[in-house]
Amino acid sequence: MSQLAYSIPTLPSHLNGWRVVLYTVFGDESHDESRARVFAVAGLFGSDDHWRELEDKWRARTGGKIFHAADCDSDSGEFAGIAHAENKKLYKDLVTILCGSRILGHGSAVDIAGHNEFFPDVPRDILYYRCFRDVVVKCSDWAKWAIPRGPVKFTFDSRRESNYNAGVLYDYLVNLPEWKTAQDFEEVSFASRKLVGIQAADLYAREVMKHLDNMIGPVARAPRRSLEALENTNRFGADLFMREYFQDFKRRFEEVSKQCGIDPQRYVDWLNEHKLGDSISSRHRYMIALDEAEKGARLKS
Repeated sequence: MSQLAYSIPTLPSHLNGWRVVLYTVFGDESHDESRARVFAVAGLFGSDDHWRELEDKWRARTGGKIFHAADCDSDSGEFAGIAHAENKKLYKDLVTILCGSRILGHGSAVDIAGHNEFFPDVPRDILYYRCFRDVVVKCSDWAKWAIPRGPVKFTFDSRRESNYNAGVLYDYLVNLPEWKTAQDFEEVSFASRKLVGIQAADLYAREVMKHLDNMIGPVARAPRRSLEALENTNRFGADLFMREYFQDFKRRFEEVSKQCGIDPQRYVDWLNEHKLGDSISSRHRYMIALDEAEKGARLKS
């Protein structure tokens, strides 16, 4: 696993007398044009004050137009027919606004071909849930450091085909006993791209995706200046999961499976018992069932 390194930020205090501070994480995804090389999810973390500051500047620059990073960056969609220089200027200005904000950002990106080489039978959507999980876990660390502590709301761009499963995974994560910060979390929600927070997350997700794509794509390219500007704030970073990571993970997974006596047939039997087919949702439910069974065994011992 490679990383876009960044220092641990000190979150500004918002304690003016006693008041409740709400923190919000907006998240979105991005993929390369072929949907075959790179996939990324990014989350942006900030207080209500932080988001209001960003939203005012963002809307003033876009004129209220819904921003889509891929379309603006490639002169397509609603940004087709607009001068290339004008689109590039808008993209650059929004990066500058994000750099000048007090928002924190984290991304998670995967090398799709590298993953599929070692896990060819895993459902494709598992990559979304892996990146989704990484972003939620990282933002939970920021919630733990925030001064003052306050409830955290997660809002991701709506994906009709996976909202339910993302909700199941989120519920599973926040109920892990070792995750002490989960007591501050509200339920995950999914919203449209009309929200500025989703648009800003879309921009950072694209930057993370393009960075990994430039590293492993058909033509190696230098880091984008927009990505470098964000990284130089020391408030934006990412985990990049490449072929070597999945190769090592496959080796370790097989070793642990042998040591623990994990039998794939148990999963098949469980599916048959509950009259379910293999799916992302079923795999989440099975992992939750295994965790519950392990908890019960520990209580009896």
